[in-house]
Amino acid sequence: MEYIDIAEARALPGLRLALTKGVPGPWSQAAKYVFEVKGIPYVPVAQLGGRSNDELFEWTGHRNAPIAVYDDEPARAGWHEIIALAERLRPAPALLPPDSASRVETFGIITEIASENGLAWQRRLQLIDGLNASPDERVQRSGATLAERYGYSPEALARANDRAADILRMLSHKLHSQKAAGSDYFVGGEFTATDLYWACFSQLVAPLDESVNRMPGLLRDLYAVKESEVGDAVDPVLLAHRDLVYEKHLSLPLDF
Repeated sequence: MEYIDIAEARALPGLRLALTKGVPGPWSQAAKYVFEVKGIPYVPVAQLGGRSNDELFEWTGHRNAPIAVYDDEPARAGWHEIIALAERLRPAPALLPPDSASRVETFGIITEIASENGLAWQRRLQLIDGLNASPDERVQRSGATLAERYGYSPEALARANDRAADILRMLSHKLHSQKAAGSDYFVGGEFTATDLYWACFSQLVAPLDESVNRMPGLLRDLYAVKESEVGDAVDPVLLAHRDLVYEKHLSLPLDF
């Protein structure tokens, strides 16, 4: 991806999108696809994972990606805010169902995937543990930065396996129920933001093949779950759904 520098981005109108550079960070990938699916153009701005990102913070008030800045509106960093912005800028194709009950279900499932204490939060704690164990001091420093930022502790790490596995089992149960009702998607019968977010966040348990996801080798090793309760909870239906979503709705290869 061709990124522009922050000083240039600040002077531009329209949508600027800060994304984690060099790795397929699932929050960034999901935000990118939200706008791509809707055909909303954006200018990519680099955020560096595990760094202070002081210049980005001075502009947006946030150090982590993704961050969406549209014209002179306040910066948006939460996944729900980013989806809402995209829905407002270009309502069709919709990523949220039209009825309130289905929207509640959509947001509820994404919360379990992408919000604090959700699946990605637990996997990030486990990734931090892997970074801390690296013999490379630079990698260790990155792990220390993330540990301070995201509440890493031995106690939090000890809880991560059970919590992540529970969420994965919930997701697979939901897909099996939907298939029994004749749907290939998480909510209702159509593609929604829920499907998009699971496809992107599935990388944290089963990265796509290197031919379409040229992520750094160290991160690939850390992203892929080994024999564990989390690995046992990765039902094949979850990966089949991921593959269907990329085939029908999202572009490949991953761009970061």
